[in-house]
Amino acid sequence: MKRLLSLLPLLFALTCVGDDDVLRVDFRERPPEMRAVDGLPSGPLISVLETAAHRVGIDLHWREAPFLRSLDDLRSGRIDLLPRVLITEQRREYIHFLPSIGNQQLNVRFIVRPGEEARLSRYDDLYALSLGVKRGTAYFEQFDSDDMLGRVYASDDAQLAAMFRAERLDTIAVLDVVPMEAQFKAMEFRDYSYAHYDHQQLLGNHFGASLKRYQRDRRDLYDRLGAELERMRVAGEIVLIYQRYEVQPPEVAN
Repeated sequence: MKRLLSLLPLLFALTCVGDDDVLRVDFRERPPEMRAVDGLPSGPLISVLETAAHRVGIDLHWREAPFLRSLDDLRSGRIDLLPRVLITEQRREYIHFLPSIGNQQLNVRFIVRPGEEARLSRYDDLYALSLGVKRGTAYFEQFDSDDMLGRVYASDDAQLAAMFRAERLDTIAVLDVVPMEAQFKAMEFRDYSYAHYDHQQLLGNHFGASLKRYQRDRRDLYDRLGAELERMRVAGEIVLIYQRYEVQPPEVAN
């Protein structure tokens, strides 16, 4: 045991060799853009980043982690990058956003029970409802800053789906429909619909980088990577990668 402990500094040093050209990147289940396949990251968003990194001589070390943990580690500098992070003023305080790879229609929809679609027909109807939201998710500015809403927080889609099935919620705010519907399917629950009201928005798809790392020792790597992502976007390569996965590509941002 003493011998093993004495070797730990050497082992750590060996694993850090070449760390100047290595970025630590988190991913999460967010189909169809990214998902885990046999524990490994997969999807068009993963391929976009890996292609850009390979071209500029950067190695990526992937870790699957919940979004909230990733945000916390991005803030502290324990990781370098996080795919698909929506821009908010609060996040700008600790995230350096790489150039957008394109714009996506990311409407916020609201799950209700069948027959109750008209119960939520405009924004003001939200005030009378118990509203499930995912902790740490940015929906839209009016919604996120409205302290009068009866929010009930959950850590992930699975918890929100279970709470809705148990009738603890009147509605769920949903930014990503596919993962939420996958949770309902997994629990064989079909007693849901979508409210008449939704919030429509076109948002940029950004990789979020640790501002702390950018200001300290990763500026060159982040800038090289951002420049290549921008070149790929202009050249139409990002659209081609998405099409290869049969996923709707982002609209080319100007």
